[in-house]
Amino acid sequence: MYALSPLKVYALDRALDDAVCVERMERMLRAMDLGPDDVITITESNLSAVAAEIAELWPPTRVPDGKIGAYTRPIIFTTIDFNINGTDLRPLLSKCAPGTSLDILNAIYGQFGAAIDQHPHERDRRENCVCWPTYNVGTVRGCSHGCLYCGSGRAGKFLAIGLNLEDYMEKVVGPAIESYPWNRVFRMILSGDPITLEPEYGLHDLFSRKLSEFDDRYGHFHTGSANVEWLAELPHKDRLVGVWSVPCETVARQMEPGSASGLERIEAGRKCNDMGIPVRYKLKPIIPVRNWREEYADLLKQAVTVSRPESIGFCLYIWNSFESMTATLPVDLLDPECLEAARQAAPEMQGVRTGPFPHATRKMIYQHMIREVRRWDKDVKLYVSTETREMWDDLAAELGQDPKTYVCGCSSVAVPGGTLGANPGLKYSTYCPTPA
Repeated sequence: MYALSPLKVYALDRALDDAVCVERMERMLRAMDLGPDDVITITESNLSAVAAEIAELWPPTRVPDGKIGAYTRPIIFTTIDFNINGTDLRPLLSKCAPGTSLDILNAIYGQFGAAIDQHPHERDRRENCVCWPTYNVGTVRGCSHGCLYCGSGRAGKFLAIGLNLEDYMEKVVGPAIESYPWNRVFRMILSGDPITLEPEYGLHDLFSRKLSEFDDRYGHFHTGSANVEWLAELPHKDRLVGVWSVPCETVARQMEPGSASGLERIEAGRKCNDMGIPVRYKLKPIIPVRNWREEYADLLKQAVTVSRPESIGFCLYIWNSFESMTATLPVDLLDPECLEAARQAAPEMQGVRTGPFPHATRKMIYQHMIREVRRWDKDVKLYVSTETREMWDDLAAELGQDPKTYVCGCSSVAVPGGTLGANPGLKYSTYCPTPA
């Protein structure tokens, strides 16, 4: 796992009552050169003080020499709450100091949610978003990385880690697979990047074992890490699919502290190719830095010549306004023409999910990416991720896929082999006006 150096480590008292959870925690502590004596036990009696401390502890005023700021986030070891409606934490909140965040209590008491319905047809139609419905599962809140464009990476106060993974597989993952037979591939993702905690955490070993109990069921890991060597030892790695968010070099170096470089992620993909694990890349988010054409051209050449991806997806930096972009990204690194296009389009893109860059700018950048891939590979599946119907209408011919039934990177029907596992329960993407 990553060489995390948390400012403090906490563990909820109920997690320490479970021998399996304690063993998992101590294994992870050893990887961080820590021991049980470094752990602060959270009880109801000290909850108020701990919650207040967690709210103020990170970021530190100074990161020690040789350390990565994102790696210093406090860690909370807990057990996931399987109460279908969540345990009511308001009585505990009332005992905490005024202003205490319920979000921190949710993390401490393992209220992570179970299987999350992602991209249902109705919502995507309303938001003009083309994707595939799928179910996400996850056992970690927060992220080891420090990506500036991500709320968890940029401002997340902690990394909360659920330890009761065996119970999670039996009470959440297994039932989700049984309940949603149309969902062929499940995404192990919540708000972070759990492969950064492997192999000590043991999540993907258990996840792949559970998947192996069912016919034709697989799981995505979605990552910005190059930490993959441990995957070779998993007995059921054939049930896993690797999906990498891949940035150009300037974005990786200047905007994704603590993560692997784009080329390191592609090399990780090559290693997974050699292990027999399917590999897919998403350029998401594409951030148009000053030298974006050349940097992304080089990245895409490497992606298809060093490794063998089943698909490559494209998505501009979206879910933002011009104001939020300029408040969180280093504006001096951005391409002046793209920046000016976003500035001029700010009024019309206000409240639009695909802001801050207007349609014409996004389309121009996507067309560059498509051309660069096709210089080196004529066959790899290409798509735009979580884009609009209008963008698909403009680019479907160049992408070479039907937006109603396209192969992407991490959908519920993106089965290994670069093929589409559409079925009577799910025939079409959310481009289609009806799910039938």
